[in-house]
Amino acid sequence: MSAFDLLSLFSRAVSRDAFFAGLFILLCTNGLAARVFGVIHVLGSLQGVLATFNISVFVWIACIAGPWLLLSSKCEEKITTADAIVGLAAMGFALVPLASLSWLALAGLALYVLWHSHPGSERRRGALILLALTGPMLWGPLLMDVFAQPIARADAIIVADLIGTQRLGNVINFVHETKTFQVAPGCSSLHGVSLAVLAWMTITKTIRPAPSPCGLGWCALAVLSVVAVNDFRLCLIGLYPAHFDTIHGTFGSMIVSWASFALIVTISLLGVRREIFTR
Repeated sequence: MSAFDLLSLFSRAVSRDAFFAGLFILLCTNGLAARVFGVIHVLGSLQGVLATFNISVFVWIACIAGPWLLLSSKCEEKITTADAIVGLAAMGFALVPLASLSWLALAGLALYVLWHSHPGSERRRGALILLALTGPMLWGPLLMDVFAQPIARADAIIVADLIGTQRLGNVINFVHETKTFQVAPGCSSLHGVSLAVLAWMTITKTIRPAPSPCGLGWCALAVLSVVAVNDFRLCLIGLYPAHFDTIHGTFGSMIVSWASFALIVTISLLGVRREIFTR
């Protein structure tokens, strides 16, 4: 049996969208596996689950929502030869035990699927969600590695201006004190920004079939809310140095995470409120 005959047999058994969904699931699984097993090794299975394996809930939801949209498609298109070649390349990347390669392959596959999809279709909506998923999982960390200091400095400029104190690079003076604190790359707003874009994309593309002219405005508002929450926390650190450990520690991080989560979800749902209430 030739390769063409195998492809023909496979395409009769599996739809094109189901084929793409399977590839996306494979790449997401490989991209998350190392982090999941690392957290289980440190915290154990139960604590790892409770901590969502130190992976944002938005990421988990996007990993489910994207393939689900493709699998819910009623389109019965057949797998093409080009699809098979792209699929083999994606599976080749998935065989490499390197998470960044899986996310890179997922970005390429999402762009390919977008190119072969119709506006408003489940295929396009799912691909957009999965393309946005590569923001916090690939592009955000890459930008942080390359531009860590300028990104942290941007937050430091905003915070120093708001609390009216001096700044040198990403080092800020506490108010009324000579001591300083540093805005480290891990404290910057970039990670929250990429998660806000992912959450907005996931919520809107799951609920709304067609693009909205106001959609980008709601996305921008969600992004600004995350930056505001993060920089507000940094301002509190500068204003109240005696409470540095509380604000900067686990308790402060938890409050910021929940506040950002609530704002992102609320703003994104407000953007699709008409679709929700007309269903």
